[in-house]
Amino acid sequence: MACIIAILMTCFVAGYYVQVTVTNLRSTHQSLNDRQLRNGYIAISDLHRLVLIIQEAAVRGKMSDEAVADFRAASDFLFVRMDTFRRIQSRGDFLKEADDAIAALRRAQAVADDAIANDFRDLDADAAALIEHTQIAREALVIYLDRMRQLQDNLLFGQTAAVENQRTVVWVILLGLSVLGIAATTLLRKEVMAKQARQAAEERVRHLAFFDPLTGLPNRVQFQDRLSELLAQKTALALLLVDLDGFKQINDTYGHAAGDDILRHVAAALGPYRTPDGGFAARLGGDEFAVVCISEDIPLLSQICDDVIAAIADPIVFEGEAVGVEASIGLATKTQIGRQVAHTVDGLTRVADFALYASKSNGKRQFTIYDEVLEHQFLERRAMVEELPQAIADGSLDYYLQPKVDMTTEEVFGFEALARWRRNGVIVPPSAFIGIAEESGLIADIDCSILSNATRDIANFNLCHGTSFSISVNFSTLHFSSLKFVETVKHALLASGLQPDLLTIEITETAEMQDWGKAKQVVSAIHDLGAKVSIDDFGAGFSSLAYLRTTVADEIKIDRSLVQDIETSDTSRFLLDAVLDIARNLGLDATVEGIETRRQADIVLEMGARKAQGYFFSRPMPRDDALAAAMTTDQPLLQRPAS
Repeated sequence: MACIIAILMTCFVAGYYVQVTVTNLRSTHQSLNDRQLRNGYIAISDLHRLVLIIQEAAVRGKMSDEAVADFRAASDFLFVRMDTFRRIQSRGDFLKEADDAIAALRRAQAVADDAIANDFRDLDADAAALIEHTQIAREALVIYLDRMRQLQDNLLFGQTAAVENQRTVVWVILLGLSVLGIAATTLLRKEVMAKQARQAAEERVRHLAFFDPLTGLPNRVQFQDRLSELLAQKTALALLLVDLDGFKQINDTYGHAAGDDILRHVAAALGPYRTPDGGFAARLGGDEFAVVCISEDIPLLSQICDDVIAAIADPIVFEGEAVGVEASIGLATKTQIGRQVAHTVDGLTRVADFALYASKSNGKRQFTIYDEVLEHQFLERRAMVEELPQAIADGSLDYYLQPKVDMTTEEVFGFEALARWRRNGVIVPPSAFIGIAEESGLIADIDCSILSNATRDIANFNLCHGTSFSISVNFSTLHFSSLKFVETVKHALLASGLQPDLLTIEITETAEMQDWGKAKQVVSAIHDLGAKVSIDDFGAGFSSLAYLRTTVADEIKIDRSLVQDIETSDTSRFLLDAVLDIARNLGLDATVEGIETRRQADIVLEMGARKAQGYFFSRPMPRDDALAAAMTTDQPLLQRPAS
């Protein structure tokens, strides 16, 4: 009896011990669910996406609207992931490593939010800060995931111990073998399921690293890797860069859901060009795609370009409405690249992008093949980019002066400073290099150099000759996005000693104004300095009337396109008179540009315009020549022959 009782007690104690062990294991298992692991892996993916977007933008030198939208979306995903971690952690006492990971994610999120809040003004610094904090967050997540794996191993060991205790109890009651078989089967099943879950998570991370999640096409990283491998094989190769025309308008009009459908439509149109010999299509970012063809047959490639343009132009139906987009293509083959361009992914992409730029410049919805003519333009453009900094430094990029004339007094009252570049002994007009300077980020240095030199020279001339000539300096709309520009103007006035009301800042519409609110602040600050603001080329830019509505200008300069036909066209005269009425009603000075004949000057004067500028009075001339001519008073301006 005592033996039976002892056996029963042993079984009871062992059973109780097993019960307690199983209960603890169940609790631990509930805290170590697969959702936490998935959150960890996806958080790493979200961090990688943030870094990838800002790195690509840093390479381009700016954050496009599409890149900003992608960055915001990635930041939102990261916030949701971090909030999920926090809510899971708040349900009980779990892991310190999870708290560390949440804190690291929160810091990375803060860096991303700061970059968004500051409009990515310092893109390189934002990228560096984000890379640093995402690396810290990745390390914290890896530690957290490693700790989770350790706990899973401990759970596995605990389950094994529980099974062994159960087997001992069952051995006493002669049921050990059956229980052991069931436990072994259960353990094997759990191990297989855990392994499958880990493999699925790893595959998801790998897919996100090399494929675009929206279209399923290879992303920029995979594109660069695969294209690099193909270039190394020395096979025939062509690259098509495809950029959508008017995609931003679709997003603005129909919303991003329609934009996403368009992008998937484009991906489907490019899908057939994935070939067994290595050809493939990729999404490089935003609305930019690429197709790599293992061929250099120009007729075949031309047909492919036509087919791609036609396929993309086929509209889709979004919420019952037909929505369409068009595409421009730049085509470059490996053998068409000269020796002066590196046969690398970057080199081939640059020349294809230059061909794409030509397609867009020539009217869009077309393709352009990179050939000898384009290569000459590309190399000339690249040479200009390389030479411009030295030209600014050594003074070979200087300015000419064109007089502004008061037709009622027939006197020169001021000048406009116009950039000129003496390159290899030839004077290069601004139309040939200003656009390049804007794209390469050198326009600020050029404009500020001309501002500094022109204000100094005019101030010195006025002081020496007792004159009060004014000076107008052109500035791109890009300058009006930051109050730093105001400091540049203030420094030029202080350094030169020029009377502030003799300086006019002309807003030149070489690009569309991006931030009207900031532009209004900049104009107001310039007025506070005592300088004036003029709207250049009024009537020919992106949004001339919008400038009058949102900025407080002192002057409009009427574009020559409204003047050139006034001798023969009643419509032209009516339009010019209407613009002059707008200026008078708003209390603005009006300077009429492009006066080339005496008859044009007479008509403009009869309309009540007082100030004018154009070749009839004088072409732009070197500074000293222009100032000397302005001091000549032996013949009235309106009676002189045109210069």
